[in-house]
Amino acid sequence: MLKIDFCCSLRRVLAVLFAAGFAAACTHVFQTSGDALPDRMRVGEFSFDRPQGDGWYLENTSDPPIIIQFTKRGRRFESQILVIGFRPDGRVTTLDELMDWTESLPDADKVVAPAPGHGAICVRHHGRSTLTVHYANTPKPLADVMITDEDSLECIDPFHPGLIVRFITTQRSTEGGTPEGTAEAYAFLKSIQFDSK
Repeated sequence: MLKIDFCCSLRRVLAVLFAAGFAAACTHVFQTSGDALPDRMRVGEFSFDRPQGDGWYLENTSDPPIIIQFTKRGRRFESQILVIGFRPDGRVTTLDELMDWTESLPDADKVVAPAPGHGAICVRHHGRSTLTVHYANTPKPLADVMITDEDSLECIDPFHPGLIVRFITTQRSTEGGTPEGTAEAYAFLKSIQFDSK
């Protein structure tokens, strides 16, 4: 199991991830193939299964507050898994407060529900957003619509008061998510477990 100390500085986290990338079948300088990663990964007090399915890469760079980033790209689609540490402006310490905070996320068609069984107070979130890209500097101006389906798990970190850890899975394409991508997202989110040991 890959272990990373969540309490350490982001620089140290990145150094460990970068070293892991070289130790395990490096594909690009800043990417490690998901197939080369251990089946279960640990970051401080939480752990999760590596993403299922083919084509996933661990990005060996990060942009705070991103802790971990996995990406899968194909022709006209992209899937991502982001693990983000977030300190909300208001107090979020109970399930009701977490539900309210998650309801305030900007996606449309939101579904928010309690998610017990992860070793922390968590809620599941699903939302959809649409982005229209206008290409005006072309011989024939056109617009391309991209739909993003997001499934996430928001958890109050039981070991760091005031911190919410967001486990976000997204599928982005002209049609939005696929059943296969949704199954991969659900498997990843189901595998998340907080445990100080």
